[in-house]
Amino acid sequence: KILHTADWQIGRQYGRFSPEDAAVLAEARFSTVERIAALAVHEQVDAVLVAGDVFDAQTVSDRTIRRLFNAMQGYGGPWILIPGNHDAALAESVWTRAVRLDAIPGNVHVILVPSIKEFPALGFAVLAAPLTQRQTHSDLTVWFDTAETTPGLLRIGLAHGSVQGLLADEIDSPNPIAADRAQRARLDYLALGDWHGLKCIDERTWYSG
Repeated sequence: KILHTADWQIGRQYGRFSPEDAAVLAEARFSTVERIAALAVHEQVDAVLVAGDVFDAQTVSDRTIRRLFNAMQGYGGPWILIPGNHDAALAESVWTRAVRLDAIPGNVHVILVPSIKEFPALGFAVLAAPLTQRQTHSDLTVWFDTAETTPGLLRIGLAHGSVQGLLADEIDSPNPIAADRAQRARLDYLALGDWHGLKCIDERTWYSG
């Protein structure tokens, strides 16, 4: 059992609100992460997948980075995170700062390069397609099709971008993903981020919102 979430955009600024209201809204994002951790415990999930845009910008403060990982401490199982377009895995990024700050707990797996991470004791493998730049015009999930995982493990894709031909024009990222990727890549589930609403692409492919 997995919990799929995305697009937390921690550190988002609310310039059109009063300072008092902006502070409340920013704080609510940390509270939401704490509730996700509590839900993961309550539902006894095996892992939490976070499909990109964990942070709203590369320039969030060190304090914000530390607070985010502190908010995740309520769930001791594996968290599996990828960067999205707002927090892409650049050579110097919010993620490299988090590493320097030693802020990332041992049970949090941040996947910064396209790769497979297997969790044999839990029965699944994650095929991750993190964004290494804010925008790309190629489908970063193509390699899923030919990727080999240990037989018997569920194949779970984790990506951030725009499924082609199915989303509204106002989606904020051009990063394309084939609508039939789960079928092509023999995935048991494809966890997506970037679309800010719950959306079923097919029975095995979902945006969490």
